[in-house]
Amino acid sequence: MKTTKLLLIVAAIMATAIAGWSQTTSGKKEPAQPNKDLCFGQSDNRWKVYAGGSISHVCETPWISADKTYSWGGGAFIGAGYEINFIPHWSLTPQLEFAFDDNGATLSSQNESFFNNHAMWKNYWSVSIPVMAAFRFKVADNVGLRIAAGPYLQTVLAGKHYVGFHNSETDSHICRKESLSGNFDQRFNVGAAGEIAVETGRHFSYMLRARYPFIKQGWLRNTLTLSVGVGYSF
Repeated sequence: MKTTKLLLIVAAIMATAIAGWSQTTSGKKEPAQPNKDLCFGQSDNRWKVYAGGSISHVCETPWISADKTYSWGGGAFIGAGYEINFIPHWSLTPQLEFAFDDNGATLSSQNESFFNNHAMWKNYWSVSIPVMAAFRFKVADNVGLRIAAGPYLQTVLAGKHYVGFHNSETDSHICRKESLSGNFDQRFNVGAAGEIAVETGRHFSYMLRARYPFIKQGWLRNTLTLSVGVGYSF
């Protein structure tokens, strides 16, 4: 009898313990999952790559007539950068970018020759180093807005322009494309860039950017470039 009572007491204690453990387990909270919405409050430094298209315009009065304006030319770019995040809202991103641009400096004057209408036209391959300081904030779930600005250095690697000369044998004016040739002062410029971008989630962003050079001499002078592109951060 004593043995039976002891077994019943032990069984009751075990049943009570099992029931209590089961209740504790079922009511235990799951550990908080890390926030995957990193378009706002991103704290880790990370790499980014980006690419897109652009249009360029020479902001000068054509030598033919003050009543005329130059056209726009198309281009493309690709680049990479390293985003350094200081606090949730602010970051600094040094970048390296390669681009092809057509400055669009053409006219369509009926009274002028082809060369006169294309005397300022150039296209060129260039490399630039922008350093962009950015401020970002959240506008919706998984959507952030980034506003950035900063200086850039740019130099032309190669390009084409039109050259005109008189052919004495045929007594005619000839125009043809030739490679750009010049010293560092003609190839180099420094300017400022600004951009606004929509960031979606952890990786993708979509940007609109403008840049303009400061130095008023050389091949890149007075050329406004507007760009749209997509970026991927990792």
